[in-house]
Amino acid sequence: MTLANAHALFCGLRTDPSYLASLEVSNDEKSKLLETRKDIRAALKAAADQIPRFDDYWQDSYRAKVSWRDRPSVVIKFMTQGSFAYRTLNDPAQKPAQEIDLDDGMYVPVQFLENGEPALAAKGLFKFVDSVLAQLCREKGWTLDPTKSCCARVKLWPGAHVDIPIYSIPADRFEQLSKSLQNAGMASFAQDSVRGGWKLPSDQIMLAQRDGSWLQSDPQLMHDWVEERSARYGAVFRRLSRFFKGWRDFTWEKSPLSSLCLMHAIDMALAQLQGLPGNDRDDELILEVARRLPDILTGKVANPVLRELCINEWDSEARNVIVTGARGLFSEMDAALERTGDADQVVRKLQNRFGRRIPYRPDAVKIASQISAVQKATAATVAAPLVIASTSG
Repeated sequence: MTLANAHALFCGLRTDPSYLASLEVSNDEKSKLLETRKDIRAALKAAADQIPRFDDYWQDSYRAKVSWRDRPSVVIKFMTQGSFAYRTLNDPAQKPAQEIDLDDGMYVPVQFLENGEPALAAKGLFKFVDSVLAQLCREKGWTLDPTKSCCARVKLWPGAHVDIPIYSIPADRFEQLSKSLQNAGMASFAQDSVRGGWKLPSDQIMLAQRDGSWLQSDPQLMHDWVEERSARYGAVFRRLSRFFKGWRDFTWEKSPLSSLCLMHAIDMALAQLQGLPGNDRDDELILEVARRLPDILTGKVANPVLRELCINEWDSEARNVIVTGARGLFSEMDAALERTGDADQVVRKLQNRFGRRIPYRPDAVKIASQISAVQKATAATVAAPLVIASTSG
């Protein structure tokens, strides 16, 4: 147990919003994001009948053999992924430089060629999506950002955007799966969410890149990993993920420290603790994760589902900035919870690292007895007494 208990500041205040409550995106903004998602999906689905007709959307080897009249119709599906689906979305600390976002994957069932690539061209699909969204943006007053390498981005208002990554999946497997779900009375695809529980072999799901290449990528694996960690550690895993994302966003306007890297680092830190974390001392858990975070980020943090990929391959300057920031977080957390003994100072030290969304509520901080405070306090350094040599007898 720590000298100070500041759990209520992070989670559980009744009258003032706790830090967790202050991280919530407003219901109005969530509604706008979902309405935007609905409009984007409707526009792309309505335009999908164009895909078979245009040669630019298909690989050269396929369109040379199959005329547009013989190409199959394309029915696209969408599934939300990322922090919106993980339920770890935060309101940004530094608006509008930092933005809330919704990632909505567009899945295109298609034939695969002998070389293992989809018959549809990656560049062609980006051309299709960009053209449809450009028209929609003109109608809605949004802005299309065509510079992202792995998705189409629609900027909505200052501080918010929707990303549309584009995936191809084998048409035959898609049809088999859809029929089996219908026969079983399941509506997984109707939910348009990766939480529906449907699965395809991961090596057959490909993510389109603007440069024309395809990358093997299955966001369902990442979603499953988050769900597994939540099942293992409880609701506190998502809360810790949001707290540390909040720390990062308050500390740096932009940082290469990704949310995925933070979530995996939290998992690695929790795995080092004895037993499973409880739900009544989030502040103490933040301290224990922060204690381990500098060493974890100094070493290699692998992608949790694609273990061969490193997700903290930063240059030396960026690594030094991030690790130094992590050390600063631990130092301040340690001072606040273990070495202060003053509720006012506890709040102020936490605000130094998490910002003013930590509520100024010293009355909600519990301090251990004065005896414990004295025992926890760092011993004062005093000069050694002067010893004068003497003789006797």
